[in-house]
Formats: sequence, C-alpha cells, structure tokens
Amino acid sequence: MPISSCGLSDSDLEKIRSRATRAAHNAGECVFTEGDEADFIYFIESGRVAIYIEKFAVKEEIHTLGAGECFGEMAVFLNGRRTASAATVEDTVFMRVAKKEFLDLVRTDEEIATSIKSLLEKRTEELMLRETLIGNTGIASKHLHVSIKGDPSLRETALFRERYESAVDRILPKLMPRLEELLLERSVLQVFIGFNSGEIRTVSLLNPFCEEIHQVRKFLDEVYLDRHFPRIDYAQKADTVRQLYRTVLTSAWFDGLPAQQKHLWEGCYRGWKPISPDEISATIARLPDLRSIQNYYLRNITLSMIRDVIHMQFNCDGTHIVSAEDYERFLEENL
Repeated sequence: MPISSCGLSDSDLEKIRSRATRAAHNAGECVFTEGDEADFIYFIESGRVAIYIEKFAVKEEIHTLGAGECFGEMAVFLNGRRTASAATVEDTVFMRVAKKEFLDLVRTDEEIATSIKSLLEKRTEELMLRETLIGNTGIASKHLHVSIKGDPSLRETALFRERYESAVDRILPKLMPRLEELLLERSVLQVFIGFNSGEIRTVSLLNPFCEEIHQVRKFLDEVYLDRHFPRIDYAQKADTVRQLYRTVLTSAWFDGLPAQQKHLWEGCYRGWKPISPDEISATIARLPDLRSIQNYYLRNITLSMIRDVIHMQFNCDGTHIVSAEDYERFLEENL
C-alpha cells in the first residue's frame, strides 16, 4: 500500500495492519449509511469509494477515495454515529479495524493520534461546508435548485382548492417598489412576504438578530417606513454588515473556537459580498408572474441582501431554494 493520504506513514500502517481484518466489496455496494452506529475504520488497499450525504432531495458527494486513503474515522474517533454514507465505486478491498482496537491504538501511539487528529479537523471542516444546505452567507454553488416536498395531501388537493385574492395581491403593484426600496435604500437586510397571511417580516440592521412582523398595507405609507427603517446607502449597509462580521472575528469567544470552525467562518466572513442590486430588482419584478401561475402559485418568498439565495413556497406545500443567479432559469422552466 502507498503512503497514506490519511497522513499515516508506512510504519503507522503496519501497526494498523496488525490489528486489521481484510474485507472485499463489489462495485456499487453500500459500506455504511449516514446515521449508522460506527463499528470500523476503513483503509483502502485497492478500488474506490464514494462518500456522500443527503440533503432533502439532493445527494451530494463529498469525496471519492482511492488506494492508500481511509474513511469512517470521524464517527469512530468521536464516538458518534456515521456522519455520511459510503459506497464502492468499483470492486474494492479494505483493511478494516474495529472501533475498540483502533481507539486502543490511538491511545497508546502518539504519532498515529496526531495524524488522525489532523485528519479529523480537515474532514470536519469539509463536512460543515457540505452539510448545511444554506450557509450563513449563502449557498456554496451559484447554480443550485433544491425542491423539498412537504405534506402530500396538500399537493394532491392543490388543483381542487379554490384560489382567493389576498391582501398582498390587491396592492402588489404598489408594494413592489417599496420592497425594492427596503432592500436597496433602507436598513432592511431580509424580507419575507406572506401572500396568504398578508404579513411582511423584516430583519434590519437595527436589530439583526430578530424578525419584525408588519401588516402589508403599512408598507405603502412612506412615513411608516421612515419610522421603522431609516435610509442608508446600499454600499454603506454592506460595509456595516462587514463591520458586524469583523466584531465576531475579533471576539475572544471566536478566538477560542476549534480550529476547523474558526477557519471555516473566517473564510465566510472575510469573503462576504452582498447580493447585487440588479439581482434584487430582477427578483422583485417577477413576483406577479410567480403569483399568477395557473395551478401552483407562490405562497410566500424570502429575499435577502445577505445571502445568495431565494426561498419560495407554493400552494402545493412545495419549497424551492434557488441561487439568485439561477432565479431566471427557474422561472423559464416553471412559467
């Protein structure tokens, strides 16, 4: 076996081999499933293995591993359940070490313990990036569309339920410029429009940790907006968000985070950029189209200048999450 990509040397592998058993799997076989109890750590002698997680309807591959690489160490070392699934891509032969044998070896061998700790930090950071469907600053891919199905009874009866004009529908043409103004010219960071309930929920720079709930008709009143959402230039608002992130970055609490968490969030905060004003305007301009779909029409939508994501729910209890960049393609495919 070659020098291990797990950071283990040939001498380390010899120690592991003395405690291991060999196992073979044909191509396409499941080795373990996310949520399973951890029983072994695996070292690949030949073949390839895909490591993946499932996020609602999306199966996302994290790694494809080959000879000399190991997997399954996180749940064994952290004494938890499997954090991902593993399946062979081709005929594969493993060395596998039982959980107790491996932990005994780590406790008594400082070199192996150091190598595994380094690997765990790297794998934990990668898993954190992949596990969350939408991160704090956006989605990882510029081209993402995830559909989440809810209550099947709502989907089955959607075509037969009578449709009513809501309070939002009646004022939508006048409301749209106000929504654009909130996100581009005032202190609002995020806005939720509930077409059925007639409510608008906002997150503002003045209180970025809480949602405020407003009656939709209030947003036609300029004085009401002035009272609740002071004006601020879009660039200034973006700079204020960066200042908030810098406050977190420079706190003593943040400095004490585990290395992989600290590295991950440093990258998110330092690399953050606001959504472009053009994307916000284009999204709002198409709200009447989404609301007027013949059968499956928009129920609510969340827009944000913080994250590159648009969250939509429809009357059939379906949820769609798309990147701002893919919003137009979503409309073309569904209208």
